[in-house]
Parts: sequence; C-alpha cells; structure tokens
Amino acid sequence: MARVDTLEAVIEELEARRSFLVEAGAGAGKTTTLVKALQFLLNRHRAQLEANGRRIACITYTNVAKRKIIERISADPLMAVGTIHEFLWSVIQRYQRELWEHVLAYNETLKKPEDLSELTAPPVVEYSDRGRKLSEGRISHDEVIALSLRLVEAHPKLARIIVSRFPFIFVDEYQDTSPKTLKLLLDHLAGTGREACVVGLFGDSMQKIYPSGVGTVTHPKLKPITKHENYRCSPPVVEVLNKMRPELIQKAVGERQQGEVYLFLNASTAAGPQRLEVALTALAERGWTQENTKYLMLTHRGIAGTLAYPNLLEQYRRVSRYGPDDLMARNEPYIQYLTRIEALCAAYHNNDFAELTSLLGQGRTRITKHSHKRSISQAIRTLNTVRETGTIGDVLDLMADGHVLAMPGKLKELERRRNATDLDERGQRRADFSNGLRELSYQEVISVTRFIDEQTPFSTQHGVKGDEFENVVVVTDDRLWNMYSISKMLAGTDSADRSQRSRNLFYVSCSRAQHGLAVVFLDDLPEEAEATARGWFSSGVIHP
Repeated sequence: MARVDTLEAVIEELEARRSFLVEAGAGAGKTTTLVKALQFLLNRHRAQLEANGRRIACITYTNVAKRKIIERISADPLMAVGTIHEFLWSVIQRYQRELWEHVLAYNETLKKPEDLSELTAPPVVEYSDRGRKLSEGRISHDEVIALSLRLVEAHPKLARIIVSRFPFIFVDEYQDTSPKTLKLLLDHLAGTGREACVVGLFGDSMQKIYPSGVGTVTHPKLKPITKHENYRCSPPVVEVLNKMRPELIQKAVGERQQGEVYLFLNASTAAGPQRLEVALTALAERGWTQENTKYLMLTHRGIAGTLAYPNLLEQYRRVSRYGPDDLMARNEPYIQYLTRIEALCAAYHNNDFAELTSLLGQGRTRITKHSHKRSISQAIRTLNTVRETGTIGDVLDLMADGHVLAMPGKLKELERRRNATDLDERGQRRADFSNGLRELSYQEVISVTRFIDEQTPFSTQHGVKGDEFENVVVVTDDRLWNMYSISKMLAGTDSADRSQRSRNLFYVSCSRAQHGLAVVFLDDLPEEAEATARGWFSSGVIHP
C-alpha cells in the first residue's frame, strides 16, 4: 500500500466524521501521516475553527514527541499539542467544586486513604509532578487520568463541553495510553456533539513496552487503517522483523536498500561479557564503530556495569522503587547538584565562559573583576583533582568549603540530617542513602553524567523507542530483569503476558536499525529458543 493511500484513508474518515485507528509498524512513517492529517484539517477547517474558538487536540505520550509535532506544524495556534496528562488537566481543572467531590470519593478507593476529615475548607486542586497529597489538593499523573474519567462519567455535559472545544482529537502512540484514558475518549467523546467528535489513534500495538499502556485496541467506533511500509530499515532488517511479526508484513521502501544482519550465539565462548567482546571485535572488522553504532541493553543495570557506575545505581535503587528513575531524570537533590558540578567543569574545560558564568550565577558566586576569575580557576582546578581521585563525599565537602557552586537548600537539609538521631523509618532510609552515597567513587558520577547527557553509544532498550541509528547491537542478558525473558519468549515456554512484553521489547530494539542489526546473547539459549532465533536470522550471518 502506498503512503498516499494511507493518508487518503485517514482523510476519508475525517471528512465522514468517523473515528479511526492507524496501525503502523516500526519505521512506517506514522508521525508523518499524523502530521499530514493535522495539516489537512488546518487547511480545510481553519476559518470554521477560528470563528468558533475551537482547536484541534493532539495528545502525545512524551514531551519529546510533543516538541517534535509542534515543530512540524510550525507551532500553529489552532493546535493544542500536549501530553495526555496536560490535555486532561486542561479540560477538568476549572471545575474545582466537582473535582473536590470526586477527590473525596477517589480517596476512599485507595489502599491507604488520607485523613481529610479535619479540613475546614476544600483546598484548590492542583496537578503536580511532585506526587499525590490530597490533603493539600495535590494530585499527580494517575489521579489526573482517574478523575477525568470519573468527572465525564458523572457529568455527561462535560463531554459535550470538551468536544465543543476540540472537534478533532488525535492520540500519538496510542498503545502506551492508559485504558482509562481511551475509555474516556472512545466511550464518552468519540461521536459526541452536534458535529461528531473524531478521535484518531496512531501507533503500533507491538511497540507497547510500558506496563500501564493499553496495547492492542479494538472498538466499534474505530475504523482500522494499516500501514505496511518501512522507510527506516534495510531489507535484511525488515526480513527479520517480518519473521518476528508475521501478522504485519512490511516492505522496505526507504533509501537504504543495502544492509546486514548478525546473530551472535558464541557457545564456544564463556557466557557473559566475553561473548560481547567477541561480537564487538567481529563487528569492528566489518566497520562497525562507536560513532556509527548504538548498543542497546535491557536495563540500566546492564549499562551501569559496562560504563562503571553500578554502585551509584544500586544506591539509588535501595532508597526507593523510583530511585533509578530519579537518578536518570535528575529529579533528586544529590544528582541534581552533582551533575551541575559536572556541567561547571565541562564548561571550564571547553572554555565556554558564557555557560560557566550562567552556572555560577545560579549560586552566589559572581565574576566582577579579574581576581575573581583567578580564584574561580584555581577552585575548579582543585575540584578537578578531587573529582578524579576522591569520593562523592570528598567533592561535597570541598564544595561546602569552597563556595564555587552553592549547595541548594534541599541538599543542605539532607546533609544536615544524615547524622541525626531522631529520624523515623523514612528519614533513616534517606540518611543511610546519603551516607552510602558519600562513600562511592566520584568517577561513577562522571560516568553516569556522560550516559545521561548521551555522550556514550549505550542506551537501554526502553530509552530509544522512536529513535533510529545506522547500526544497532542488541545485547540480551535475561539475568538482569525478571519482567522480561527473551530466551523463554523464543522458546515459547513463558507466560503469555511476559512473553508478549519480551517480544515487544525485542521488536522495538531490533527495529531501531537503519542499516545493520546484530543481536548478541550473553547466555546459552535453550534448544527451542536457539532454533527460533536461527530461523528469524536465517538470511544473515550466524556465529555459533
């Protein structure tokens, strides 16, 4: 099917005011189709939208996708592009009285309801990324979704108000959307209004890798439209994807008509990192370098071992279940401050005095005369020495004494309380975290910062969905995480749920490759799994 046919099918549904679902495999140009459909609507309905104060909504899953779409539609003011949570909050936040009523009811459904009985007046309900605290009116991501559905179900008029503002609602990466969000969109908004509201879903059920996502969607209001092109991957890579996913056969139609595929089993080499070394050596002989290759590992733990920050990651894992995420997103006071130190040193090393001045200006350090420059240069040279040889505690102590980059108040409080004796269980856990962190080599901060800032060729398989690279090496080690088992998926011996998760993750990883794909198994595969893997990669080079 040609690309224009898919777009024409979408336009046909838009003109008929019918909702639809575009199922597009990896590299199919899904986002291009979505953007062209938006441009069609803007061209066709601009005058009507402007006259009635209406807009077109495009819901994305991530801020990265949001920025990409805004750029491609030239930030047209008639487009409301935002994350799922931003969109839902924008349509419910003004109904404070009704919101608080449903907050009270929602609170009673929680495993640990908050005591709200002593509140003398309802607080203003606000959406925050700092977590839920209902007694202060603070709701987070999950509550925005749950309360939006509750409000629309209890107040059908709200659905009519929403569609009067947004006659067209597109959803990017529908497979990652919460079932509650899709229930709201399809059961309550699609087809509603004097002119039926059109809901358009764009995505790929096979690329659902987040547990909260709905995955496959079927609904009587949706017309399915399938794209079979693959504009990203070379024919050898597409052949592997088609064997992996025979229910959606793709055709390689992009510019890359030459490619290569490798499967490394290396049963003659000891299991573990040695097998990766053998594979990388063989690939290097074929011209695969760190500059043209992306290495995908199943978890941050796998990358941490390779890039030398395993102890830092483990320390964050111990403090909370979200600790590793906070580390990678720089959402925790220690890593926020430590990566600012790294940015300061990088700016100094690169002679980027504008950035250096900006970073120093965020604290209390000011450069007003030449003597200040000399003292700052000396302080950073001393800091560099401690960074190279000392612990995190050594660097923190130096910064506390030197005042080059002022320590934020939150971090000062954590430092103050790390030796306190009057702590509750949570406070003691934080204190143990602080003290354990201070004992680690600062080199691990340098390593993790390079990874976060994408200065290495390594990524987790989760972290690259939507990206593409010339060559991709997928490294599988089933010991790293119990949510997935590539070997059991290949053998057909796993539970249906985990097997689907594993196949999806493997598909997402392999489909990032534009030219070359190599898969390296660090452990021996069961006989059934090896047979499946050999079948999928039969057109490539298999290293037994």
